[in-house]
Parts: sequence; C-alpha cells; structure tokens
Amino acid sequence: MGSGTRRLRVWLGRKADVIGINPIERKIGGRTGGVLYVVAGLTAIAYALLPRPAREQAAVLLAVAGMSIAWGVVSLWVIDWRRANPYIAHLSSQSAILAVVVAMAATGGSRSMLWIYLFWQALYSSYFYSRPVAVFYLAACVCAQALPLAYDPHAVGNGYLAELIVSAAGYVALGASVATGKHRVEGLRVRAETLAAEQGALQRAVTALIRGEQADHIFQLVSADLGVLVGADAASVLRLTGEREATVLGSWVGESSRWFSSGETVNYLPDGGVSTAIAARRVVRTNNLSPSSSARVLGHSSTIIAPIMIEAQPWGVIAVASMDMQAFTKADEQRVELFAETLARVIQTVEERARLEAAALTDQLTGLPNHRALHQRLATELMAAERKRTPLSVAMLDVDNFKEINDRHGHAAGDAALRFVADCMRQAVRGSDVVGRLGGDEFMWILPDTERNAALRAVERARELIGQGDGTGEMPTTSVGICDTSGTIDPAELVRRADVALYASKAHGRNQVTLYDTDVAAALDVDARDAWFERSQALAGLRALARAIDARDPVTAEHSQRVADFVGLLAQADGWSEDRVARLRDAALVHDVGKLGVPDALLTKPGKLTEPERAQMNTHVELSARIVGNILSDEQVAWIRAHHERPDGRGYPRGLPEEEISDGAGLLALADAWDVMVVGRSYSRPKSLGEAYQECLEMAGRHFTERAVRALRKLHDEGWFERGERWAQTQQDSSPLAAALASADGS
Repeated sequence: MGSGTRRLRVWLGRKADVIGINPIERKIGGRTGGVLYVVAGLTAIAYALLPRPAREQAAVLLAVAGMSIAWGVVSLWVIDWRRANPYIAHLSSQSAILAVVVAMAATGGSRSMLWIYLFWQALYSSYFYSRPVAVFYLAACVCAQALPLAYDPHAVGNGYLAELIVSAAGYVALGASVATGKHRVEGLRVRAETLAAEQGALQRAVTALIRGEQADHIFQLVSADLGVLVGADAASVLRLTGEREATVLGSWVGESSRWFSSGETVNYLPDGGVSTAIAARRVVRTNNLSPSSSARVLGHSSTIIAPIMIEAQPWGVIAVASMDMQAFTKADEQRVELFAETLARVIQTVEERARLEAAALTDQLTGLPNHRALHQRLATELMAAERKRTPLSVAMLDVDNFKEINDRHGHAAGDAALRFVADCMRQAVRGSDVVGRLGGDEFMWILPDTERNAALRAVERARELIGQGDGTGEMPTTSVGICDTSGTIDPAELVRRADVALYASKAHGRNQVTLYDTDVAAALDVDARDAWFERSQALAGLRALARAIDARDPVTAEHSQRVADFVGLLAQADGWSEDRVARLRDAALVHDVGKLGVPDALLTKPGKLTEPERAQMNTHVELSARIVGNILSDEQVAWIRAHHERPDGRGYPRGLPEEEISDGAGLLALADAWDVMVVGRSYSRPKSLGEAYQECLEMAGRHFTERAVRALRKLHDEGWFERGERWAQTQQDSSPLAAALASADGS
C-alpha cells in the first residue's frame, strides 16, 4: 500500500470520528437508535389499524413499520456498534427521516400526525452527534416536515403551515437545549479526566524523584504522560546544550510515528518553535510546520513547545508533536505549560541531588564519611572479604528519640548530640573499620574481618561510651542492629538485614544492640517493618521536595518547617505522646507537597483569588494526600487530607463537621493558619502574637476546633507568648513566630 493511500485512510478515519458518534458513546447510541426504531414501528402499526380516511394506504405504512422493526432488532442484537463504521449511524438516521416522509405521504400528507417521529430523530441527533452534524439533521427534519406543502394542495388552507412554523421553532429549542446540556456535561467530564491524568502524571514523577530514580527515567515518565494526556504522537524533554542545539533527555513516541531518541542531539532553526519559545519565555503552538523543521522531517505537522525555566533562565524545552495539523487546542497549551512549570521544579531537585552526589564524600556536620562514601566503601570491602574468604559485619546505629532532643532543646543541641556520637564512635573503631553518617541521626559502621559476635562486643563498647554523656547533662542513647556476611554478601541485603535488627532494637525498648537472624525478622510485624523502611528511605526526599515548594515564594519559605515546629508544641500542650507528636510533625513537614501541581502564577498572586482559581488551589490537598500515601501512615495521610476542614462545615475538600475532624487535623489546621497570621502573606500584613491569639479564640468552633484552641490557650497560659515577645524585642529581622519558637526551644 502506498503512502498516499495510507494517508487517505487515516484522514477518512479521523473525519469519520469527527462527524460520527463519539467512540465512547457508539454502543449506547446504536442501541438507543434500535429501541427508537422498534417503538416507532410498533406505534406505526397501531396507527395503520385505526379507522382513518387514509386506511387505504395502510399497506404502505405497515411495510414501513415492518422494516423499522427489523432494523431496530438488527441494531439491538446484531451490530457491534463499538467496531462498526461510524457512517452506519448516519445511514440509520437518514433512513429514519426518509421513512417518516414516506409514512406521512401514505397517511394524508398535511393531515398526518406522523411528523411527530421527526422530533425523535431531532432529539437523538442533538444528543449523540456533534453540533455541526446535529444542525444538519435538525434542518433535515424541518425540510422533511415541510414536504407536504409541495404535494398536498390542502396544506396551506388547513393550518399546516402555521403548524410547521411552530414545529420548526420547537426543533431549534429542543436541539439547542439538548446540545448545550450535553456539551457542558462533556466539558465537565473532560475536565475531570484531564485533572486526574495531570495529577496522576505529577504523582508518578514525584514518586520517581523521591525514590531516587535516575533522571533519564524521570524525563521518560514525564514525556510519556504528557504525550498521552494531550493526544500527541510524540513528546520529548530537551536540554539546551549550545547555540541552536539541544540534547534529548527523555522521549516518547506513539505507534506509526517517528521521533527523536534519548541522547540524540537536535539542531533547531533560528525562527522555529524552540527558538521562539526560548526568546519569548512562553509556550508556542504551531499548526503548520515549515518543511525544514526537524519535526516536519519526521512526519509531524503540528507542535507545542514550552520553555523550562530554571531561576528565570531557559534550561530547556518540553515538546509534543502530532501528524495532524489541527491536533492541539488552547487547553493543550495550558497543559503543556503546567507540565513545564512542574518539570522545572523536578529538574531543580534532580540537579541539587546530583550536586550533592558530586560533592565531597565527607559529612559536613560530623566530619565522618557520608552516605555515598559509606556505600562505595562497603562495596569495596565486600569484594575484598569475598576474595579473602573472611567475614565482614555491618552495624546500623540510630540515636534514640532524636526528634525529642531537637524539639526540647533546639536544632543546635541536636547537632551537638550528633557530633558527640560521632566522636565516641571514632574512639571505639579500629584502624581498619569505617564509620560514617548515613543521614539524619543514622550511622553505619563497617567492620572488616569481623564476625557478628566480635562486632557485638565492639559496638557495645561504643554504645556504653555514648551513654555516659558528654558531661553537660545530656546522655543520648543509641539503638543498633548488626548483620554479618554469614547469610549474604549482597551489600543492599546486608544493610537491609542490619536495618531489620535496628528496628528490632527500637521495637523492644531502644538503647540496645540486636543481632540479625531469621527469628528476629520473623518476630517483627511485617507491615510495621515495611512501613518503617519506606519512611527511612523516602521521607527525607519528600521533605526536600516540600522545602523546594515553599521556596517558590519568598514569603512562604520555611513555611512547612514553622508549621511542623508549632504543631509539635500544640500537640505537647494537648497531652500527646512523644511518638504521636513526632508523627504529626512529619505530616506537617509535607502537608503542602501537593502544591507541586499548582502553577507559580497562582501561588504568588497578590490579592484574593477568584472562585475558579480558589477551586484549582484547593485541589492541592487531595494531591498532597495521594503523594504521601505510600510513605506516611493512614492516620498521617488523614491529618493532611483534612487540615483545611472547618468545624462549621465550610472547609474542604469534604466539608466535615467538627465531630468528624480528627485531633491531628484540627491542630494542623490551626498551626497552618497561625503561620499565615504571624508571618503574613502578599495579601495580608503579619499580626503580632497577641493579635493572632485573639483571632484564634474568636474563631473557635467555626474555623478551628475547640480542642485545638484549648491547646493554644494552654500555651498562652504557660507564658509561651510572653517569652516569645520579649525575645523578639532583643533581636533584629526576626518574625514573632521565629522568636517564640526560639524561646520555646531555650535559645
């Protein structure tokens, strides 16, 4: 088959989809038509049997009725409308109009009442066909009803003309009402599907980022999701690498289409879409590409190209292409623009991670080897152990209740505790050992030529040394898990088993050392262990992403950290246990991560939002809950999902009353609003602690839960606000909230 024939078939197929019934509704449209044919045939039989002047034409009417019933049966039980040619529906509709014309002529022309069937066809066409096609059928119905004027001499005198005028107006009113209603419902459906697809794509990209997957895989995900979302034939993410030159970082291509491959270098024209998008800093849609364009050479006719801006400079572009000249709409431009904005934030996070990986292998706080150095050294030592056939042990060490140290005494005290633990481990290790900080409050100790029991004795000495304290009154304790190479020499599995043993130490009271074995692993609750591992690996990445989102607007920088600090104080005042306080603080640190799906222009807009803008902003709550759903516990996810609910039922997303708002969601809602009050926004001035406190008291039971306000009142009664205000008076460039937090931490 020649290329010309293939293009003709593709064109005819696309035109058939345009003028036929929506593919989603073909089955119901065909079945509905079949029902109408059967009902029309049965009622026509009854009409023919009635004693009327035109009864001599009953044979014609019965024949038409029989054919109508026969076609209705075929439509209902024989034709597979999902696979049938779209033009069959048009043949059916046109045959229906012709049958009505014949039936009217057989039953008296202008005296016949069978023109009523034309309204059935008008209703069917208005609902199932596109607007232009529906207009054609409405006009056909009017013309069909007007035919008796041409052959019936009594048509004008018996009032049929007046009847026709009224009916024509009815066709127009019926068609407009049905088509408009259907169009609005279809628009809402498309909007809902688009929003779900956009959020799903964002969630997949964010999840890949949090899991630390390679950048090329993330770009591949984004390209595929965007290409499918806008109905393109191809999509790519390109990085600008030189003058009129870009490198393809991720690429997706549909069936029967050609496109650029990942890693390929592409040269773009000075007056092409890429150059225009970069120069104008905006999305560019082109419906008729020039013959010399790279995309046109590959067989595409239209493109949308959006610049990826990093720190106000063009970093690259995201491009989609189609072989159809009219494939893309204004709505598709907006979708691509949103993806470009989101991708810019993902790229910033990816590049930051790459810079950290390329940085020095020493942890800046403790002076010990960092995460990367530890794993590189572990791989080297394991190869040596396998070659020499000697044992090797790995110990995973975690500072107990480290969050409590930070919450009670401040981050400076937490840093001092980590440095103290590092110094103790330096004193305990042998020259051949390697000890380093993995991140947070977790350390790894590699002990070459050491089996598990010898490692246990060495680690116990270090744990006891740490437990003696540094002479300042603070005596941090540590939990440790150990695994050796007697069961595995795979580095990832060795670390995982040591982590299992560490979790066992924490689960059985902390401040102890546990050796890994199968009994230890079997004794642990599988769900709890898996949840703990997932948190330890992914929560740090999620927090980094939340901080990047806060930093999009200088006014909201560190917003999540401040909310986490303040909600921890509220939970303590409410009598929560230390573990629940820590879980609530973790939820608060990532409560706004769903704003990744909100455009920058909306987040930083000065003044109040319009209703559509507010509705778009409100979607971030559900997206936040979905993003953290595989990382945090169900209770933490529920706190995040409900932190914009209000006791008066006017919150979102579900409008819960006070009795259905959990204690954590109520505290998080107050802490979130508190930060807005005392730090301020572009649309509101910052309030003093006293002003914010009075406003919260007034909103108890309406905006904030009574329980949350009681916790705030307890903080006030304990003098927290007074300490914060006095401290602020002695400082410069400090917000009241920061001052109060510093005072509460003992700074």
